[in-house]
Amino acid sequence: MPGLTFNAVMDFLNACGAEAGAIKDIFDAYTSRPPIPEERTRKLVAEAAAGLPLLKQARVEWYDRFHKPKTGKPETLEQEHDRRVREAKGVARAIRWESRLHRVLNDVLNELHVAAKEPLAVHLQNYSRKVFGALRRTRKTRPVWREKAMAKLDLWAAEHGLPPEPFVKMKQAVVALLADMERKGELD
Repeated sequence: MPGLTFNAVMDFLNACGAEAGAIKDIFDAYTSRPPIPEERTRKLVAEAAAGLPLLKQARVEWYDRFHKPKTGKPETLEQEHDRRVREAKGVARAIRWESRLHRVLNDVLNELHVAAKEPLAVHLQNYSRKVFGALRRTRKTRPVWREKAMAKLDLWAAEHGLPPEPFVKMKQAVVALLADMERKGELD
């Protein structure tokens, strides 16, 4: 009803001989909800995280609720809404990529008969993430830049005094994964 205020409701309750506690549950349900634009944003964030396991969905929603930009111009509500939804989609996409990369890592570790807690497995995990990141960053650049990035990663493995064979297998597996993701359009 237009023009209906909290004071008008309280006057009505007093006229009926009731107390404010009679409608406390109604007011609590109304006042505990976030504003409508915030509800819309949270709904879109939840949609961006749909399809992920519950723990990962919570990670996306936590990032949305508690990550605030450190600097920059003050945002309008629309700009904040767009940024939050864009960031939630990015976090969900990164979680999906991480999951695919982890499956490739497990396949390579099983093929090499390496336990997940061994130091070599930890180095391979770090290496796989480095290779994936370098390939993703250089996928639209000139081939020479990609070759330089891969050569730098080869040096990383050699600097740590690790055997080259597992790292070659890991690199081949990650290159195949990225090619598959590119073919399916999952990187855009």
